[in-house]
Amino acid sequence: MGTKTNQGGFSLLEVTVALTIITVILGIAFGVLSRFQVSYRYEMGYVEAQRNGRFAIARLSEIIRSAGTNPTGKTAVNWLTFVDFGGGNSSSTLTLKSDLDGDGATTSTLQSSNDVIIASENVTLRLNSSTNTIEMVDNNAAAGSARQVVPIAENIRSVTFSDPDGTRREVDVHVLAIPSGIPTSDPQYREVEFTTTIRLRNR
Repeated sequence: MGTKTNQGGFSLLEVTVALTIITVILGIAFGVLSRFQVSYRYEMGYVEAQRNGRFAIARLSEIIRSAGTNPTGKTAVNWLTFVDFGGGNSSSTLTLKSDLDGDGATTSTLQSSNDVIIASENVTLRLNSSTNTIEMVDNNAAAGSARQVVPIAENIRSVTFSDPDGTRREVDVHVLAIPSGIPTSDPQYREVEFTTTIRLRNR
């Protein structure tokens, strides 16, 4: 006498329902993951913008604070305008002068083998709007030679230098940093703003 075995399985309807449920769950999971990745990309862009803005402020503070260096204390240079906002009290460029070698003038560029430092007694800080980079320019280049230009900070949309009280002893700096890779037309686009007041240690 033969044994009777149970050959029961899933019906086509049950398999179809199970596959539909799995597809819906996977679709939701991929949608959540995609939104998470987009959000992560935005946040990383803004973190980078904050980092660039803070670095710009720190580097500008270091450079501006040293304007008017006069190590020998010669009074012959004290009449000079060590901080120039382009003729007014506010500008997107700032010219700084110092007497680093103590010769009573601001016309020297000290030799340096490091291409990220300009040891010049006359430099200009400016924004290169085509590259969104703050640059430092050596104004004491020899006649006929190109001025040395060193990038200070990148992904900066605007920088403004101003004199808060007209004494040329302090400089207010306002910087707008932008996230890289996020177009300005994007609804989630936003800029990061930094402002500081720098007191010249030598004036």
